[in-house]
Formats: sequence, C-alpha cells, structure tokens
Amino acid sequence: MAQGAKVGRTYDNRPSNIILPKSKTLSVQTIKKWKDALTLAQLPENANRKPLLELYDSILLDSHLASVIETRVLKIKQSKFKIVDASGKSNPELNKLFEQPWFNSFIFHAVNSKFKGTTVVELWDLNPETMGLANVNLIEPENVIPDKGLIVKENGDQTGYSYKEDPLKPYYIQIGKNKDLGILKDVAPDALTKKFAKASWSEFVEKYGIPPRWVTTDSYSESRENELADMMANMVSNHWAVLKGNEKIEVMNATGKDSYEIFDKLIDRMNSEMTKRVLGQDGTTDAGANGTYGSLKVMQDVSDDRHDADKTDVKDLINSDLFWRLQLISPVYTALKGYTFDWDDSKEMTADELVDKVCKLSTAGFEVDTKFITDKTGIPIIGLKQEQTTKLDPIEATQKKKSQNLTPVAFYKTKL
Repeated sequence: MAQGAKVGRTYDNRPSNIILPKSKTLSVQTIKKWKDALTLAQLPENANRKPLLELYDSILLDSHLASVIETRVLKIKQSKFKIVDASGKSNPELNKLFEQPWFNSFIFHAVNSKFKGTTVVELWDLNPETMGLANVNLIEPENVIPDKGLIVKENGDQTGYSYKEDPLKPYYIQIGKNKDLGILKDVAPDALTKKFAKASWSEFVEKYGIPPRWVTTDSYSESRENELADMMANMVSNHWAVLKGNEKIEVMNATGKDSYEIFDKLIDRMNSEMTKRVLGQDGTTDAGANGTYGSLKVMQDVSDDRHDADKTDVKDLINSDLFWRLQLISPVYTALKGYTFDWDDSKEMTADELVDKVCKLSTAGFEVDTKFITDKTGIPIIGLKQEQTTKLDPIEATQKKKSQNLTPVAFYKTKL
C-alpha cells in the first residue's frame, strides 16, 4: 500500500508535476464579475473556481484586508504546542519533529483555507539526511476538483490523479470540505467597493487637485486670446500672469470637507465591514476607535473566540489527518504512535515575575533549581549567599547579652 509507494524523493510522475506552469494576470474585477464567479464556483456539476480564485488574488492586494487575515494566521503560527501521550504527559523530544519550516507552512495553509476555501497540500519530499519532511507543497486550487478528489493537469479537465484513494491518499491532505469557498467570498463586495472608492478618489484628485481656472476678457482679438490661453497653460509651473484692462482670472473652489468625506468615510466603512467579518469586531484594529476599557476588552474577547476556534480546527486536522500520514511516509515519525498533538496554553512568566515567585518560594522554605532560574532569566547563579557573623570580644559579647535582657529604659540608664 502506502509504504511501497515512491515517496520522499522527487519523481517526474508525481501529481504536482503534471500541473502546467502558468503566469497569473490581474484583471479588473467588478461586483458583476464576483456574482458570475460565485455562480460558476457553486454549480452542482463541473463547478469552476478559477474566476473566483482570480478575484481573491485581486482583493488580497488590499493592505487592510491582508493585514486582518494575517492577524488570525500569525496568531496560530506563534502559539505554543506539545505532543502528549494518552495520560496527557508531554514529550519535548517529539516537539523537535515539528519545530521545522514545513510545519509552519502546514499551519499557514490550514488557517488560510478558512479564507480561500478547499485546500490540498502535498507531503512528498523528505530531507535525505534526516528523512524528515522537507516541505509542504500547495496544489494550485484551480487544478483541484474536490468533489471528485482529483488533481488535474489544466483547469477544466475532468480526469487526473485521485488524491483521496490509495496509493496517493497518505501523501495528500484536503483541508476543508468539498464545497468550501472561504470567507473571502463574503468580504469580496466590500473589498471591491473600497477599490472603486480609491480609484474614484484618485480620479477626483487628478481632476480637481489643481482647481479648474479660467480667464475672462473683453478683448475680441484672436492673438490676445491665444496669449491668454498659453498663459493659463503655463500657469501651473509659473504661478503668475500679466493681465490687461478688465481681464480677470478665476479659480473654481472644488475641494472641501464634503469632497474629502465622500471617499474617506466610504473607505473607512468598507474597512470596518471587512474587519468585522474576519475578526468579529473592528475595535482593536482601528487606531481612532473610541471606547472604554471594558468595551475594548469585550471586543478582544470576540477575536480570541475566533483564535480558539482556529486552534481547535487545526488541532483536529493534525490529529485526524496529519499524524498517521507522517508515520507512513517516513520511519522518523513512527515515534508518534500513541501520541497526539495539543496546544500548550501554559502561561510564560516574565523574568521579573519569575524572580518574584522564586523569592516567595524561598521565603516559604522551598528550594528552587538554580539552573532553571538561570535558563529562564539569563542571570548566572553561582550559589546561595551565606549570612556573615562577626566574632565579638568576650567582654563585648557579655555586655551585648546583658543589654538584650534589659528593658529599653534600663538599657538607656545603663548606657548613661
């Protein structure tokens, strides 16, 4: 079955190699194109996602949308994890198998599928030295037919490699259900509206950034009219003119607060709508947002809910689809048998917090591992400081002992 397949090296006949390389071009996208692309992608038979994926590539050029998406993706990539046995005990040595670039790529594709829809990744190349997985390859979504479980040579083909059946099944993971089109299908109208607003604003600035101006004259001389026309044409760089008689230059007042707000407010609203769809709220992403600490805390909790849901989905994906495949494609991962993946939610204390805890434990009579403290704080500890005692002269010692037995008043009189 799987273990006999040619996996771990690059073979010319592997499914990802049949996909023809092609250049991507960005075309002008409109609301109508979004509707048509959505219709094509949702056809019950022979659905075509390519137009919708092209639209996704276009709207992801929006810096705001890309940023809020990265907020969800990066938060998962930066989360701590652990590999645990049936009793819940972690094995730090197994963590090293996943502290690799390929695992970061896998996490990225797993979370990104929530936005782009059904995603298929390839687990094929092994590092010849360690025999561990070298990378995770993304299969171009337009070359995948999820309903049939096929990887095809070109978009539109109906025959190809079946990645849901043996012998290829262990080396391909489908992330998401067959019909998933991702969150981007919902935010696309807002992103396109914002793009149109920015284009219109740029056109407005081009036309009215330098206000329209004209000159009036009572001269009927054609030569004078030509002189005035040349004067107005050169006035952008010269900023002066020579006028005669009743000639007068007037400037149109086309820029004002209302003109500015027409575009800026619309862009702000579209940003807010996109952020709400991705993060559930927009209070933590808008620098100008007003609110009490309590209201902002509630908004942050809404974002955290999505973060927790993402972590749950990724954990389930790793345990149900990744672990058993890894154990088949390389003997390095056979150590994972009986273990599962989980997120490490333990709080990491700061150096100051750790020192404070150590002081309290020491005062309470507990002994603390100095090596642990050094590793966590970076402060080299060479041992415990011994309390120094000064030897007293026998006469001084006797006087000191007597003074300790006297009341404060008696001691004062004795000293006098």
